[in-house]
Order: sequence, then C-alpha cells, then structure tokens
Amino acid sequence: MAQSTAKRTRAPQMPPEERKKQLLRAGISCFAGKGIGGTKHADLARACGVSVPAVFSYFPNREALVESLLEEVGHSFFENIVTPALALPAEEQLRATAPLYMAFAEKEPDYVKVWLMWSMHFAPEIQAQYRAFESRLVDALSKMFTEEVFSAADPDDIQDRARMIIASSAFLAKMVFDGVSEKRREAFVQHVLQPLTQPPSSN
Repeated sequence: MAQSTAKRTRAPQMPPEERKKQLLRAGISCFAGKGIGGTKHADLARACGVSVPAVFSYFPNREALVESLLEEVGHSFFENIVTPALALPAEEQLRATAPLYMAFAEKEPDYVKVWLMWSMHFAPEIQAQYRAFESRLVDALSKMFTEEVFSAADPDDIQDRARMIIASSAFLAKMVFDGVSEKRREAFVQHVLQPLTQPPSSN
C-alpha cells in the first residue's frame, strides 16, 4: 500500500537584507490583521515559511520586532508621501500630500492600517516611538505652507495646522478603505485644506 509523505516546504534562500524586507512586510500584514499586541515571531515565520529561530535572528526579542515594524511603517510614509511632496515646487507641496496619501492607502492598505493603530496605541514605548515619528511629520508638513502666506505666522499656529491635516487623514483613510468615490474624497480634502491654507488672522 502506497504511503504518502507530506514534505514541509522550505523557503527559498535569500540574502539577509532581502529576507529582512520579506519579514518586515509579513509582520506589517500580521499587525494589520492581528493587531500590534497579537503578533508574534511565529506569525512571521509561518507567513514566510522560515523557522521561528530564523525570525529571532533578525529580531532578538518582541521589543525589537515591534520597534522595527513600526519604524518600517514610518519610513514608508516618508518615502511614499512626504519626500515626493517636498520635491515639488513650494506652492504645490501641501496639496500633493493628499493624492500621494490616498494612492499609498490603496497600494499598501496594511501600512496605513498599522499607522492608524500605532497613532492610538498607549503602551509607553510604542507611544514614545509614535511621538518621535509624528514630530518629524509635523515638522515636514509645517515646511510645506508657502512662505508668502505664512512667513509671519506664529510657528505654533503652523504646527497646529499640520496636526489638523494629520488628524483628518485618519478619516480620509477610512474613506479609501470603504470605497468612497474619488470625487467625494477630493471634496473632503478641499474642505480640510481650504481653511487651513488661509493666512492667519491679524486680530
């Protein structure tokens, strides 16, 4: 009688840097599905077809795993949204962030979902990492307000405007995920940006 033996499929060999990228992407997908607190090294191992010790060789403990995955999310935000916007003429930068952000949410929804979780996570070490990321993001958005309009504005006022853009982007992401039409999303962006790009009152 023939006996079938199931062979365990091994992951193909990869250079360490490529393997780490694969693990990071798998980890972010796990975060999006299971939450930051529910993801373990074994989840990444299963997703990538590698052993659990192999995952530990890249992320020696849970703290390193979480920190690396959130750092990757923050890096991707800058790489896909902030940096391309800053490369444009000053008067186009701020308005360019919305279409770049929506395109990123459509292409990499797990990254945006994890960012939303991260922003509302109150574990001290995770919150501290988010605050550092948010500070960089606020600074970058603040620089996008055109000098002609805001050259004499209070820096605190400019940073508050940047924070309002960040806050509204959470709902914009929900509109993308819910399949809201591009026309309605663009109208939402205009409602947000129109008052924020007006010069501050002299009163």
